[in-house]
Amino acid sequence: MQAWKFEQKVFEKEGVRIIIRADSEAKVERFDYVRCATGSMTLTDWLNKRIYPLTGEYEVVVVNGRGETDPHGKTHLETLRDSYAV
Repeated sequence: MQAWKFEQKVFEKEGVRIIIRADSEAKVERFDYVRCATGSMTLTDWLNKRIYPLTGEYEVVVVNGRGETDPHGKTHLETLRDSYAV
């Protein structure tokens, strides 16, 4: 799957904006999760369990709803998702 499509799928399913630092033709594994992660999961756990295993060597940047990059790893996904509604 192309990296930009992966980013789009993650936002549609998880409600979290990520950017994969790769060229436009870069390939990553498919994001095929049926359900979004629980809101109580921390950002670090989510990245380690759901994102990094699929993106391989590419750097992943998380962007919150205020456009800030790399929120604290202990941020809960619910808090991160809520930041987009502001």
